[in-house]
Amino acid sequence: MIQLSELQFLSEDGIKVLDDAHLHVDRGELVFLTGSAAAGKTILLGLVATQIPPQEGQILVHGRNIARLSHKKAFQLRRQIGFIPQTFSPLPKTVLDNVIFKLRTLGDFREQAEEKALAALDMVYLTKKLDVPATEIEPIDRVRLAFAVALCNDPLLLLFDEPFEGLSADDRAEVCSLLEEIHLRGFTILVATRDPLPSLVEKYRVVQLLDGKVKEG
Repeated sequence: MIQLSELQFLSEDGIKVLDDAHLHVDRGELVFLTGSAAAGKTILLGLVATQIPPQEGQILVHGRNIARLSHKKAFQLRRQIGFIPQTFSPLPKTVLDNVIFKLRTLGDFREQAEEKALAALDMVYLTKKLDVPATEIEPIDRVRLAFAVALCNDPLLLLFDEPFEGLSADDRAEVCSLLEEIHLRGFTILVATRDPLPSLVEKYRVVQLLDGKVKEG
């Protein structure tokens, strides 16, 4: 699903963020990308999500070379990637309407959007809070909502940046359990985090971004 080769990336002030980085994520795999706050995880996810223009190296997503895609085809691919940034903030709408809004922007009619939104919110156990203002829900439920927004249109790939940030150890474990459930439904998931990982993830692949390179284990 993801193949990164010889990836190089310099920040605007000339700092080398990625230096000959390599990474592959198979279809249906759940992978955790760890690293410090300034390691470059957000840049790497942004490149895969086509949110950041590539500089050097090869990025293949679902067999497509991002650097060679036309603007139109890159936009089409972006719509098939469920990307939740580190700074995810819900809209000042209800929990349900946040997900419906995402689907409507993708072209779904209201009735179809509501059906898909309800299914996504059921998957993340938020159906009891459909009418609650999203700006008032607890941090753990905000993560659940972010997941629902990301997966509601059945994307090819899910990218989550720092979903554990600000959560207690118990909530981090709960988020990991939810990620596992979503993964078992067949989704390919890449999660970037600097937070300690619960023991639950030991059976999944964990890679580290260090000194601009992705290292296994």
